[in-house]
Amino acid sequence: MMVSLDCGGTMIKKQVLQFALKNWKVIAIVLLAAVIVLKTRYDYHLMQSAYTTMIESNEAQIEGLKEIHKQEIEEKRLLMESYMESMAAIEEDYEDALKMINQLREDKKGEYANKFNHDREQLIKDIETTFGIQYVP
Repeated sequence: MMVSLDCGGTMIKKQVLQFALKNWKVIAIVLLAAVIVLKTRYDYHLMQSAYTTMIESNEAQIEGLKEIHKQEIEEKRLLMESYMESMAAIEEDYEDALKMINQLREDKKGEYANKFNHDREQLIKDIETTFGIQYVP
């Protein structure tokens, strides 16, 4: 019984070998096609992973840029508030100085009107001292 099994196995081997020798080109083409399909799938998977990694990296960069943008906007807002406060203080100081100048002008005007009416000699001396001119009557 064992001998007949061995002969049958040898017969099958011979038939397979003959088929392989007869159709070796077709078998090679099928094997190469299978290798190409597997390599293509592997490369596609690698490209898919690289693409996914690139998208995640870009999204992380975008989030980082958005955070930097928010910080810059906050800094600009704080600077603008500081600028507006400084401008308000400067305008207030300007208004105070303007009032003080107007008050001094009114005081001097009253003083000169008083001197014109009561002490013209002192007014003449003040004009000569201030403007460096000499009064000629």
